[in-house]
Amino acid sequence: MTNRLATRIGLPVPEERPADTRDVLRFREPAVGAEVRTKGSLFLLAQVTGGDAAVGRAASQALEALEHDYYYDLSAGALGALGKALANANRRLYHQRGKLGIPRRAGVSVIAVAIRGREAHVAKLGPASAVIVRQSRMYELPPPPTAAEEDPRVRQRRVAATLGEALEIEPYSWQGELAPDDRIALVSRNLAQVVGVDELKRALALLRPSQAVEHLQHLFQIRGGRGSDGVLAIEISALPATAKTHHLEPVHAAEPLAGLPDQSPVPLADAIGRFFHRSGDAIDGVQAALGRGGLRLMSWILAFVPRRRPRLRTVARTEIREEERRHRLGLLGIGAVAVLIALGTTVASLPAARPAEAIPRAAVARTAIAEAKDLIEKVATKVDGQNLVSRAPERAKGYLNDAYKALQLAASAGISPAQLASLQTSVDRGLDALYQVTRLSDVALILDLRRSFEDVVPLRMVAASDGSLWIAETGRGRVIRVDPARKRATVVYRAGQQVSGRTTGEPWLIATAATDVVVVDRQRQAWRFDLGQRSPRRLVLNGIDKVSPKAALLVALQHRPPLQIFNLYLVDPGDGRVKKWAPPAVIPITYPSAPDSFLTARPDLSVASTTDLQADANLWLLHASTVTRVNFGRPLAQADFSFDPPPDREVRPTLGYRLLREASVGDRELFYVWDQANARIIAFQRADGAFVKQWMAPRSGTNARILTSVVGMQVLSAADGPPAAYLLTDGRITRVVLE
Repeated sequence: MTNRLATRIGLPVPEERPADTRDVLRFREPAVGAEVRTKGSLFLLAQVTGGDAAVGRAASQALEALEHDYYYDLSAGALGALGKALANANRRLYHQRGKLGIPRRAGVSVIAVAIRGREAHVAKLGPASAVIVRQSRMYELPPPPTAAEEDPRVRQRRVAATLGEALEIEPYSWQGELAPDDRIALVSRNLAQVVGVDELKRALALLRPSQAVEHLQHLFQIRGGRGSDGVLAIEISALPATAKTHHLEPVHAAEPLAGLPDQSPVPLADAIGRFFHRSGDAIDGVQAALGRGGLRLMSWILAFVPRRRPRLRTVARTEIREEERRHRLGLLGIGAVAVLIALGTTVASLPAARPAEAIPRAAVARTAIAEAKDLIEKVATKVDGQNLVSRAPERAKGYLNDAYKALQLAASAGISPAQLASLQTSVDRGLDALYQVTRLSDVALILDLRRSFEDVVPLRMVAASDGSLWIAETGRGRVIRVDPARKRATVVYRAGQQVSGRTTGEPWLIATAATDVVVVDRQRQAWRFDLGQRSPRRLVLNGIDKVSPKAALLVALQHRPPLQIFNLYLVDPGDGRVKKWAPPAVIPITYPSAPDSFLTARPDLSVASTTDLQADANLWLLHASTVTRVNFGRPLAQADFSFDPPPDREVRPTLGYRLLREASVGDRELFYVWDQANARIIAFQRADGAFVKQWMAPRSGTNARILTSVVGMQVLSAADGPPAAYLLTDGRITRVVLE
C-alpha cells in the first residue's frame, strides 16, 4: 500500500457569494519537498458573524498570520505548531481589536486542518467545524468533549467562543490517520444548520469537491440562508507507486574526432568548394531569368496571331433556368441596395443642426448659461451672513426659477447634462430649500429578491397587520412573503399548485385586512391566507368573473368583529364603477352575492383614471394630480376636497401620482403619495389635503434613481420621530427614513 496521498479541493466562486458574507477561506499546498515532509498542506476557514467589512479584513489578516507562524515554527510537531499559531493569532487580534474597529457583537471562529503524509491535524476555536466522511459516515473533527472527561488539563482549559475574546486560550485539537477516498470539509456552523447534516454528508460523499461546494452554496441560497456561508471541501486520493525503468547509459563516440566540424585536410579545399557551389547557384538563377523572358516574348508574339471566331453553341434548358435564377438573385440584390440607400437618405434627412444653425444654437446656449450663472450668483450673495433665500425667499424663488428655465434652454441647445451638472446642483439646492424638499439620506437595503428567486417581476406590494410585506409577482406566478425584521422571504403561493381540488393561477389582485390576505388569480379564483398558517384557502367571490381584465386595484376593510369578516372594494375600469362585496356574518367567510355599485353619484373625475385605492373610514381614489374622497358612497367634489398642488409647480408642472398610503405621525394623519413624473414622495394632510413636505432621491450616488420606478410603497406609522417607508423597486426592498 502506498504512503503517498494527494488532495483535491473545492472552493466557492467569489462572484456568486452573497454580498453580506464575510467568511474567509485560505489554503497552502507547498511545492518544496522539505515543507511537504515537515509541515504538509494547510487549509483554513474563518467564520465571521456580525460586524462589517472591517471584521472580514481582520479575519483575513489573522489567517495570514496563522499560516506564517505555522510554516516557520520548527519548535514542535505539526499539531503543536498549529495550536501555537492559532493561539498567537488570537493574542494578536485581542490586542488589535480596538484598533481594527471590531464591535463586541462581532465574532471570528477559526478551523485549521493540516494534512501531512497520511495524518491529519486539526485545531479549532469557536463554532466553525470540520467534518470527515468515511465509509458513508460523517464525523466531526475534533469530536466535541464529553461531560465525563476526567483529564484535569481539559477541565482547566480556557475556551473562548471567538478569536480575540480572551488573551490566553487553548484551542481544541485532534490528530488521526487518513485513508484514501476520505472526504473532509471545513464548514461554517451557519451553513451547516441551513442546509442540514444529511444534505452535507450526501454532497460530500457523492460529488466531487467543486461540485459539492457549488451544490451546498446553491442550496444555502434556495433555503433563504443569510450571513456566514464558508465551505471548503477536500478529497483524499492515493497516488500509485512510481514504476522503475531501465537506467540510461551514455553513448561513447566510435571515433575520437566525432562531433567536430567537418573540414578537409587539404589546404584551401573548403574555400574552393564553396566558390564552385556559389557559381552553380548563380548560373541556375540566370537560366531561370532567361526562361521567364522567353515565355513573355512568345506570349506577346502570339497575341497578334489571327484566331478563328468561336461557333455559337446550343444552350441547354438547365443553363437557361440557371441564368434566370441568377437574374432573380441580382434583382433581389439591387432591391436590397435600394432599400439601404433609402434608409440612409431618410436618416440623413432627419432634422439636425445645419452649419448655419450651429452658430446661433451655440450663442443661445452660451447666453443661457451666462444668465443662469448670473442668477445663481445673485442668490448665493450673502449679506450679514445670509443668502438671498434666507433674506428674500420670493425674490430668490424668481431667480432660481429663471435659472432653472435657462439651464433647460441650454440643454435643448445641445449642452450635455454632465457640463451643466454643477450649475444644476446649485439651482436644485436653492429650490429644495424654498420648496421644502428633503433629499433621502438614510437608505438601507432590506432584501434583494432577485438574488433569492429567479424571474422576479413584481406586480404589487401590500403590508399585513403583523408587519410583513406580501408581494405578488408575475415572473413565475408567485406570492412572496417578506419579513423585514429578519430579512427573510418565503413563497406562500405558486401558480399551478393544487388547492382543494383546483389549480391555482397567476396572481392578479391582492389586498390585506386585519389578519387575512386576499389574492385573486387570472383564472378568476379568490384565495384567502391566514397570517398564522400562510396557506391558501378557497374563497367564494361571486361576480369576480365579470370584472374587466384591466382591473388592478383591490382593497379590503374590516366590516365587523370577528376579524375574518371584511368588505372588498374593487375599481373596475371596464364599466367605470367601484364594486363592493359585503359578506354575511358567517365564518368561514364567503361572498355569495354579486357586488354592489358603491358610488351613489358620479365623481368629478373618471373612475377609470384611478391610479391607486385606499380605504379607511372613507374610500380614496387617487388620480394623476389629485384625489377623490368618498364618504359612505358619496364622492365629494374637487372643490370640497382635493390635494393642494405642490409649491414647485412652476418648475415641475407635470404630476403623475401613482401610489397612495396613509400613516400616523405623532398626532397627525398624513397621506404619502409617490409622484412618478418627478420621482418624489409627497406628504399631504388627511384632514384638508394641504401640502406638508416632499422627499427626493440623492443627487448622486448609488441611490440617485431609487424613486424612479417604484412598484410598491408602505409607510409605517410613528409615535414620534420621522416615519420609515419600504419601497419595492426593481426587485429590491429598500427602507428609507422620511425625515
